[in-house]
Amino acid sequence: MFGVYDHTNNQMWTHGYKRKTGKQFLDFINRVDQKYDDNIKQIFLVLDNASIHKSNKVKQTIAKCHPRIHLVFLPTRSPELNLIEVRWMWLHRQAISSSTFQNEHDIGKAVSDWTINYNKKHVGKMSINSLHKESIYLFT
Repeated sequence: MFGVYDHTNNQMWTHGYKRKTGKQFLDFINRVDQKYDDNIKQIFLVLDNASIHKSNKVKQTIAKCHPRIHLVFLPTRSPELNLIEVRWMWLHRQAISSSTFQNEHDIGKAVSDWTINYNKKHVGKMSINSLHKESIYLFT
């Protein structure tokens, strides 16, 4: 499962994959980039230091195919600085930990349903000031 938390809009985006590789990460980044119109000039993607986030192929592809996305890496061993971590904890507690799943599809559906519900509850609850009209801050 890959996910991002859009700090400026208080929304989450998730997508499940069978594996977590650079190729799947790039597919996810492409999906995220398509969610934002051309008025957004910069997308700052805050990341941990997982190897799939830091590979040369990932960095080069993002620079070439997604020039408005800027990668910002957190210091190592500092998950408390990543705003998505609390939401992953909520998702785990509310949708996964007390459930039994038959397969990966069922887990993916539970995550998707939780994400949709989260976004419905939080839509419009943050005001975007003028600084954020052209820039978006995502945590993954």
